[in-house]
Amino acid sequence: MASQAGICNRALEKLGEQPIVSIDDGTKQAQALKRVYLDTLNALLVEHPWHFAKKRAALAASAATPDWGFARSYPVPTDFLRLLAMKDGRDFSLEADGSGAQAILCDAVPPLQILYLAAVDDPGRLPPHFVEALASKLALDICEDLTQSNTKKDILSQMFTVDLAKAKRINGLQQAPEALPTFSWLAARGQAPIPPILTTDGQ
Repeated sequence: MASQAGICNRALEKLGEQPIVSIDDGTKQAQALKRVYLDTLNALLVEHPWHFAKKRAALAASAATPDWGFARSYPVPTDFLRLLAMKDGRDFSLEADGSGAQAILCDAVPPLQILYLAAVDDPGRLPPHFVEALASKLALDICEDLTQSNTKKDILSQMFTVDLAKAKRINGLQQAPEALPTFSWLAARGQAPIPPILTTDGQ
């Protein structure tokens, strides 16, 4: 199970730096990581529809209605990062409401059912493939501050690209394959289409 210190120390290992006890221990490495950790984590979370970060919610409409264009405003959950889907696919707009908070504006009757990417506060919920990509991105983000090495930054950039691609591929394998359509000639013969085969290379 991942921990914040473990993730940060993996990033420091990629940089060739000494490990830390926590991001609050006052060392230069810890201070650099503390400045970027949350922003880097959230930026990586919204990068892709990670299954571990998906959540569903049924939203209540706000008492305040939009000035024009839509009938209702639905404040998003406090852990909301990115909207993935809305039931029935109605027209909508994701905007700031009157208080400046994010809200979904649309004409749908409440409750509004959505699928979204949520912030992940518990590092223990992060799977290994995501942790590796996050550690590489953290190392890249603090490389200049700790090393001032363009060569090391280029290596870390390539490493992050590879780790992110691996994480996305593994994430893509963790879902049911799409059902094949039943073609008319198969139906006439009483045969079902052959289901797709999942392989470890994601194809």
